[in-house]
Amino acid sequence: MAQKRNLTDLIRQNASGLTSPSMTQATAPTTDLNEELNQRIQELEREVVELRQQANTEQEKEFLEQQIQDLTRKLATVGGEHDIEINLIDPDPNQPRTIFPRSLVEERTESLKRNGQISPIILIPQANGRYRLFDGAVRRLSGPKAGLTTLRAVFLPHHESLDDATRFEQQFVTGKDTEKLHDLDVANGLVRIICSRHPHLKEKQIDFPKILNNTIYQIRKAGKLKELTKMVNKPTEEQRSWLDSLGLELSEGIDILETLLDRQFNPASISANVFPLLSVTDDLKAVVQEKGLSSGKIMAVNKLTANALNTDESSAKQVRSQIAYRIAEEELTEEETNSLIRKTIQEYNPTAKQPDPIAEKSVKTVKQIQKIKLDGFKHDQLRSIRESLQERIREIDRLLDGK
Repeated sequence: MAQKRNLTDLIRQNASGLTSPSMTQATAPTTDLNEELNQRIQELEREVVELRQQANTEQEKEFLEQQIQDLTRKLATVGGEHDIEINLIDPDPNQPRTIFPRSLVEERTESLKRNGQISPIILIPQANGRYRLFDGAVRRLSGPKAGLTTLRAVFLPHHESLDDATRFEQQFVTGKDTEKLHDLDVANGLVRIICSRHPHLKEKQIDFPKILNNTIYQIRKAGKLKELTKMVNKPTEEQRSWLDSLGLELSEGIDILETLLDRQFNPASISANVFPLLSVTDDLKAVVQEKGLSSGKIMAVNKLTANALNTDESSAKQVRSQIAYRIAEEELTEEETNSLIRKTIQEYNPTAKQPDPIAEKSVKTVKQIQKIKLDGFKHDQLRSIRESLQERIREIDRLLDGK
């Protein structure tokens, strides 16, 4: 609660003495903001971003979002709200979010039609009279579909003085917390942040998935994987101390872990579910950016390689695109998607060995059984489990013997 009071006090302190101009029609920001006021606004925003990163519970995140809305209102108080033509607003080339599912855009379009624009977007004025988008990408895409030609906006002129790495991390935090980033955007964003913080790793970014996987393996081998998960929401100093205590010689892996933990990501989850998306073919990434396929569906379609289809790369690329668009248009489930992928491979390459869904499920079941801790069961429960397993073993023996 101390952080919450400090944030509220900081907002009140920075807002004191500011004037309240009425909403204006404008194509350029006001220019009479003095240097001291700009510094105060920038400090306030940095404080909001810092506290936002530390929010763990849904209640805390909701509180911080309310404060950020309050900050937006204070920016409007300083520079006013402006009606900006949508065709003058350019997407930010450094924006971590590039994938906007059609369903999300349609949902926001309908909201704009019914309710109008509730809050202003945030723009960075450019010297050429245009505006770079800082926050509000979905509203920018949905506005024209809702029949709007302008959007209400507030300005962040001080962001022009921030380096690209700082601005990118702030936007990454905003996208991660307010409108969930697609896993592919998360993967690309994390790679960029890691390279920014550790420039010596830039030449090895293609190996990040392998480096992280090897590091996770070492931590699992040491029996400290659960500790790693607990470190996600610990203070930065405690995270660093824990990493040092591991005594791992994999310095590159430690650098990656440190960044992931600082951004409050579970490294094991990133290794298993997010970083694999970096290997997706460029043609499929283009479809994903347009249609917003889920991670599971992306990895399924990515199996349609030239080798799997027994064809050349140009043909495989065409097949992947057709299948990806079909999955998106027909809104296939992941199970239906996997079935379609198997049928497609069988159609193009009849001799290809197909994965056995039943066998895969059986392997997962066996692994789950192996992980069960039996010391918590009572004797009668253990006897019942043993009898059931023995019966299954006898059945397996009969099948193996052909009886």
